[in-house]
Amino acid sequence: MTSSHPAPLTLDGVSCVFGTGARRVTALDNVSLTLEPGELVAVMGPSGSGKSTLLAVAGLLQAPTSGRVLIDGADASTLTRRSAAELRRRRVGTVFQNYNLVPTLTVGENVGLPLELDGRRDDEAIEQALADVGLEGMAARFPDEISGGQAQRVAIARALIGPRSIILADEPTGALDTSTGEAVLGVLRQRVDAGAAGLLVTHEPRFAGWADRTVMMRDGRLS
Repeated sequence: MTSSHPAPLTLDGVSCVFGTGARRVTALDNVSLTLEPGELVAVMGPSGSGKSTLLAVAGLLQAPTSGRVLIDGADASTLTRRSAAELRRRRVGTVFQNYNLVPTLTVGENVGLPLELDGRRDDEAIEQALADVGLEGMAARFPDEISGGQAQRVAIARALIGPRSIILADEPTGALDTSTGEAVLGVLRQRVDAGAAGLLVTHEPRFAGWADRTVMMRDGRLS
């Protein structure tokens, strides 16, 4: 799918190197990738191939050693730390494998956290985000009162709330049974079909089948 507008996410010749000398590790090696609106791209590859680093760089959580990350056409490297944090909070939603829910906050407060950090609260948006993942009426519960599958859906609702144009998901089905995993992928697919761009790291070919295309990663390189 092409558009006259800048792509939501472009990685342009991105490399990421950690350590020096004998400890030098090239996690990403000249990676270029563009995600268009309405496109879900799956990334597969063995452990240690660079998949998680790719997501961290795409989500502005890790600065690349070289190359550029463009979010809606804006070069993230030219932004101040504060501006980059605002851009990440407003435009990028990340679904972590281990959920990363705050145990002392309710389900609704966890989902609304990106809005709270932006200085606003929108109970209607929170309820809608929970409804989108099939968790209506659960806003007042706490993370230890829900199942693993429900916790993953809460994490997805948090990633989807607000005008997010980029959705990044790191093995979002890793701890789920097959039917719950399919439901979680369905939610991601629905949001992408509505116009977001999605990047999904998975080791399961059946889940990669939800994507529009699949790229393989090995030794820090995409193929």
